[in-house]
Amino acid sequence: FNLFAKQAQLEVFEGYFHDYERAVAAQNSRKKGLYYADDPRHIQNKIDVFAKRALLNYTNNSPSSVGGVEDHFELPTDFYKVINITFQASDLGRVIQEVPKHRFDLQESSNLTAPSVIFPIYKREGSKIFVRPLSINYAASTPTPDEEVYMNYIRKPSDPHWGYNTIDGDPVYNEDSSTQFEVDLADEPELVYKICLMAGLNIREKEVIETMNKIETQDFSKDL
Repeated sequence: FNLFAKQAQLEVFEGYFHDYERAVAAQNSRKKGLYYADDPRHIQNKIDVFAKRALLNYTNNSPSSVGGVEDHFELPTDFYKVINITFQASDLGRVIQEVPKHRFDLQESSNLTAPSVIFPIYKREGSKIFVRPLSINYAASTPTPDEEVYMNYIRKPSDPHWGYNTIDGDPVYNEDSSTQFEVDLADEPELVYKICLMAGLNIREKEVIETMNKIETQDFSKDL
């Protein structure tokens, strides 16, 4: 169950972003209303539950110096999508602008577009964030409350876990060792559907699979 629950929750969670994109497109084409019919806002409220702010950990890959070109910041372990990255310097807070990898070196070497503390940039490579100018790396190597790099981001939901104790040979639910679902309560029917579908596939129960596929087809038709 725990494996099915984890996968089902991730699918629902990732569906929020697809649904949000579709809802914004529909609203822009005047196919959706406002207030109680404001689908983009409702979906955004679901996503905002996972919004988080964290201090980025600095990694010094240049033992001979601080603030080297290979020095970087590590993404949080629960990272899913970035909102923005900021650098706090003295009494000034700056948003660090993301730059595509293929433009990063070019922009850094240009006299016209070279990054500065006023207009810093970053690129992402896997779980690493490279920031320019290098003076930001140097400042972050000995962070103070006035010189730190933060990320605002959407985190991944915690893995649900059904904990239990064995009593007289039977599993009995234990709330203290369990982790609840984090997606919106309104999505409970979809969670149940997805878990049942995966369970049906696992036990090769034809009737369960056919019933779940029928529900999915009906829901898809409603969205058209």
